[in-house]
Amino acid sequence: MTGGAEPRASFRGDSRFRWGVCVVLLLATVLNYLNRQVFSLTAEKVIAEFHTDKEGYGRLVAAFRYPYAAVQFFGGWLVDVFGPRLVFPSAVAVWSAATLLTARTRSFGGLAACRAMLGAGEAYNWPCALATTERLVEPRDKPFANGIFNSGTALGAILAPVVVTLLVTGGNWRSPFFLVGALGAVWIALWMIVTRADKKRLAGGAVVLADVPRQMLRIGCRREFWMLATAAVVINGVSYIIADWIPLYLKVERGFGFALGNSLSILAYVGLDLGNLLTGFSVRRAIAGGMAAGRARTAALVACCACMSCSVAVGWVSSRYLALGGIVVAAVGVAGFLVIYLTAVQDLEPAHVGVTSGMLGGLGNLIYGFLSPFIGRLWDRHDLTLLFALTGILPWLAYVSIAPVMRKPASPAP
Repeated sequence: MTGGAEPRASFRGDSRFRWGVCVVLLLATVLNYLNRQVFSLTAEKVIAEFHTDKEGYGRLVAAFRYPYAAVQFFGGWLVDVFGPRLVFPSAVAVWSAATLLTARTRSFGGLAACRAMLGAGEAYNWPCALATTERLVEPRDKPFANGIFNSGTALGAILAPVVVTLLVTGGNWRSPFFLVGALGAVWIALWMIVTRADKKRLAGGAVVLADVPRQMLRIGCRREFWMLATAAVVINGVSYIIADWIPLYLKVERGFGFALGNSLSILAYVGLDLGNLLTGFSVRRAIAGGMAAGRARTAALVACCACMSCSVAVGWVSSRYLALGGIVVAAVGVAGFLVIYLTAVQDLEPAHVGVTSGMLGGLGNLIYGFLSPFIGRLWDRHDLTLLFALTGILPWLAYVSIAPVMRKPASPAP
């Protein structure tokens, strides 16, 4: 593959452009999570209207995750071929249309189809964002840049409860979908304006399609890929549980009302935001202070795993506020871990970030999609203690897997 983007060296010193694009990437991630979170925040109303149970809700979660996984597996190369400048707005158009259609559907099958369409569009957010920061940001700044755009997951999730609570009146859960779907057009216009003068920097590269399977096979044969894949499955799974199930958990299992439960779920997403920004900033400061990059990132991972271990107590404590506190601390940890993980993904194959991140994300979403109905079945049986125990213990397996990758020097940039 020969990249169409200019060498990274040409961006040094262009800090205003570099961080300005990171802000636009942040807005895309905010929009991404707004589009998906309105569903989890209205879950109990959807369950009631479509006469399903928690396992049925899990199937709707899976309907989103399977296309998300498939597109990440085989669509990541599109980011490398056509570049994020064109792929990104196309993806936003697809996921925004899916959200608008969700507001109109009247059947369980139609709702599942809309969720599948949403997953297919949203799958491009991280490959596009990672490809963008890989081209524009120097290695020492990548954790901070990734933390900026990835904090949009938390900001979007923080805004979503406000939007849903204000718009869902009289039991009408469909209103928020109209608003957040329409916001996609605004972001597309902003992206095209901001990147207009930098088409070459964010352009695609020349790729022989027959070489794509060979490239994927070569990446998949690397030992480091499977070490990162283990971390991807575990940590993305914990992150998705927080996003998909915690609002429903607070309202149904912990007895908070619709408005209060949605409002308190904001605290979990504030934890995600803090994890993103604090981890990226602290690693950057540690490296600037003379600490080796691998050591700084490994230390951050240990702290993040310790935070996620607090979720073990969530299934045991009787106080609903202590349970909420455990969820918030765990959210700080999962977001911080993802910042370091995303940086490791970029370092694995700098020339093929879209393909690599797509393959890793695809694995994580495929397995989580498979497990989602079983999570709902556990819930229907009122046995969530095991789920919270696993979310607190398994991150240490992810740490053991990814730590050796952190200690290796990054691959040279193309």
